[in-house]
Amino acid sequence: MKNNVIRRIVVGIVAATMCLSLAACGNKDVKQEVAETTEEVAEVVEETAETAVEDEMPNPEEELQAVQDSLVFMGGLKTADDAAKKIDVCMFRNEQGDIIYIYNDGDIFDYGMFTTEETKTDDGKTYEKLIGTMGEYGYYFNEDLVSGIIVDSEGNVYDAVELDEAASRELVSKTLGG
Repeated sequence: MKNNVIRRIVVGIVAATMCLSLAACGNKDVKQEVAETTEEVAEVVEETAETAVEDEMPNPEEELQAVQDSLVFMGGLKTADDAAKKIDVCMFRNEQGDIIYIYNDGDIFDYGMFTTEETKTDDGKTYEKLIGTMGEYGYYFNEDLVSGIIVDSEGNVYDAVELDEAASRELVSKTLGG
């Protein structure tokens, strides 16, 4: 839309310049004034075009903030410090549903809308299995909501502690390249 406005301005300027040039055919002073006015208008058009391009360029920080603002933190767990693997699981809800981020040893493993199903560990503990595009993980929050378990893609069970909202949002930012 801004480009159409700029095109109309430029066409109008060119048409006006041509009319003034034709009207000034023999008058040297009018020709000089038309040339100066044309230069000034060209500078304004160039500045307007640059501003329009800058306005159309997405601002990565604003886009990231818009995503963060659309997410409601639902909870997060990470494997305990003494665990053999470092796994982070954080859950958010947006207008479309639940979004889950899984990091394995500091790298994104999977994120998005997962299918979930209730299942049990080998020792009979019930947990939520997360079925994503890259594999399956699982989690369970204890009654205190700050501890639980994480089940990795091979079915290994790890004690887990709370992954707070700030750390979870950092993972979202990392995932989105921010």
